[in-house]
Amino acid sequence: MREIREIHDLTGRVAAHYMEKYGAKACDILEEAARQCEEKWDLTGRNRLLRLRDEILISEMQNAD
Repeated sequence: MREIREIHDLTGRVAAHYMEKYGAKACDILEEAARQCEEKWDLTGRNRLLRLRDEILISEMQNAD
C-alpha cells in the first residue's frame, strides 16, 4: 500500500511541474503525447500521460472549491 501512495505523490509532483512549465496548455500537451504513444502501441506510456492529465484536472477541480 505504501508503494501506491508513493507513486501517487510522485504523480502529483510531476503534474505540478507540467502546470508550472506549460500552464493552461499542460493538459493539451499531455493528451497529444498520449496520442503519439498510442499510435506507437505504447499503452503504458499513454496511460501514464493520461494519469498526469487526470491529476491536473483533479487539482483544478479541488482549487475551484
